[in-house]
Amino acid sequence: MAATLDIGLIGAGAIARGMYVGAARALASSAVRLVAIADAVPEKAEALAAEAGATAYADHRALLAHPGLAAVVVATTIGTHAELALAALRAGKHVLVQKPMATSLAEADQLIAEAERRHLVLQCEPPHVMHPYADQVRQDIAAGRIGQPCLVVSRSAHAGPPDRPWFYFQEHGGSVIFDMGVHALTWVLGVAGPAARVTAVYTRSVEERLINNAPLRPDIVDNALLTLQMRNGALASIITNYCTVAQLSPALEVYGSQGTILVNAPQAGYMRFSSGGVLERPGAGDAAMHWEIPTRTTGHQALPGSISGGREFSSPRLTSLGHFVDCIRTGTPPIPSGTLARHSLEIMVKAAEAAATGQTQELETTF
Repeated sequence: MAATLDIGLIGAGAIARGMYVGAARALASSAVRLVAIADAVPEKAEALAAEAGATAYADHRALLAHPGLAAVVVATTIGTHAELALAALRAGKHVLVQKPMATSLAEADQLIAEAERRHLVLQCEPPHVMHPYADQVRQDIAAGRIGQPCLVVSRSAHAGPPDRPWFYFQEHGGSVIFDMGVHALTWVLGVAGPAARVTAVYTRSVEERLINNAPLRPDIVDNALLTLQMRNGALASIITNYCTVAQLSPALEVYGSQGTILVNAPQAGYMRFSSGGVLERPGAGDAAMHWEIPTRTTGHQALPGSISGGREFSSPRLTSLGHFVDCIRTGTPPIPSGTLARHSLEIMVKAAEAAATGQTQELETTF
């Protein structure tokens, strides 16, 4: 039997509760323990720790000193990800960090270098690149079932978080691109590989919002379109915003010279049409088309499973946390790697430059 692996969780908000506490509980039979939870708001750490059977801390430094702690999940506000992940790596802990891994390329490079220097696992959300649908798209492309990939379109959007004001302000790392666009972008990179250049258009479509029943005027853009030229020659379009109340579109569209693939559409989770063939809807049965209403479950967290229920993966060992644990125990590099996350971050950072200057930006990183 594998040795017990003790994990700490920095952050006790909705993402921490929704993505990691349950996953840790599901992995308990594999000798995984969530033993410590920290949050800058002590009451939140205490409440979640009581629920999880863990020790609560009001400071991440105290959590990092917890006896026997081997790994840390960073699930805090966007602007703190890099600082907390770096502190955990320097303390000798394996790190799973929420998206984006950082807000600058210099920070991302520092995290990757620190993990490599200390021979630690650095895994970065989101996990879509290892989703079974992403793997199926890659297989279909490799087998020539849709011919030469020509265009990839991906969407990640909802009406905006209704209860957490920090998402709407730059000083806290708020960004519709960092929060939502990263999901659509990761799907594109996961099926089409790295990008070569990016251009973008940004705007703020909703000047005032009602958050926690109080008026709020954001200082972030809430509506963005990114266009990529992929290194494989295809084009890609990323649609992301806090302006989508309902939609009738797949989350991912892949158009090839001889066929089309749709992923997470209202009609079915996976559809493929090849020239001269038939429309395939594996597992869809007679499911009818319906409107999808993005929510914090199916939209905000962008869980890539069934749109009617929104589960990430069917097996706990295929969740982000399960993959993280396997990588620690086997020494295998994580599929949602630091280099993939850095490439994604470069695209998002340079997309902002493109939107501000009106000029296409060349990309330097890859994965």
